[in-house]
Amino acid sequence: MPPPSIATTQPPSQHAPSPSRPPKTSRFHAPAAALLIYPATLALGSIFSVLSPTAHAPPPGSAASQTTPAPNYFARKNNIFNTYFVKVGWIWMTLASAALILAYAPHLARGRRQAQAALRYALATAVWYATTQWFFGPPVIDRSFVLTGGKCEAVLRELSGGIEEKGVLGSLGEEKLGVYLTAAACKAAGGAWRGGHDVSGHVFMLVLVTAALGFEVLGLLAQGEGETARRDETVVNGGVDGDEKKETEGTLMAGSSEARKWTLRFVGVVIGLSWWMLLMTAIWFHTWLEKANGLLISLAAVYAIYILPRRVIPWRNIVGIPGV
Repeated sequence: MPPPSIATTQPPSQHAPSPSRPPKTSRFHAPAAALLIYPATLALGSIFSVLSPTAHAPPPGSAASQTTPAPNYFARKNNIFNTYFVKVGWIWMTLASAALILAYAPHLARGRRQAQAALRYALATAVWYATTQWFFGPPVIDRSFVLTGGKCEAVLRELSGGIEEKGVLGSLGEEKLGVYLTAAACKAAGGAWRGGHDVSGHVFMLVLVTAALGFEVLGLLAQGEGETARRDETVVNGGVDGDEKKETEGTLMAGSSEARKWTLRFVGVVIGLSWWMLLMTAIWFHTWLEKANGLLISLAAVYAIYILPRRVIPWRNIVGIPGV
């Protein structure tokens, strides 16, 4: 009888990614369910604002609040965190993103990962800019405010006889400030932005910042864990001896680990303070619907940039997945 044939087919590689889903890089995989922390934060803030006796004071920005002291330091719009952190929040987002991009360990895929991380930052920036700064004219938030009946109302009587420049203030006495289409222009003229649905720009930006940086941090941790696993596998397979492994770890990890440690500390402070200010916004500012709409806009952007690439391969090939 002929000898039984010996199977020569090699087992499929354990490292080959599935064509229909991204590889599971590590325990730092970030599930979309983690985004539930944001509606939970807004709900917590809203519950506190209802139950806390101090929260029943006149809301910040109202006429009554002009003569009534703020019930809490964080209920003051000029508190130091709001002035130097939230109002310039995208500068902190930019610094944190740049630190994360530079923190990728040196290896063959570093350039590709950095380019895709920069693209994800650029996409998030475009959404932030269109929503809060400029969108072929007034930003999306200000456009929605005007479309829902909002306008710029005079708060100083002397403004009623002010400038008559057409195309800027208009020509109708009591409606002079009503044609201002942006909150910034209204406030600069001494008006009050009232009457419409004011989507919370604070909620939008703070959710976008913490979610984007959170996904990038998890990707950086996963990438670092993957580098260690690949070096260990190379040693096991006889690629390098123990001395060479120690030398490699000395050159790659001594500098990169220290840089990563300080990078993660800095980004962690940005994320933590952003979450705290999100909670403060949930307690002291805006209606529930205004906060919810700010949340929905930001989560839609996060889904498109960080969740959708896990399901749509062509989009994944363009923007990538943090750490993969």
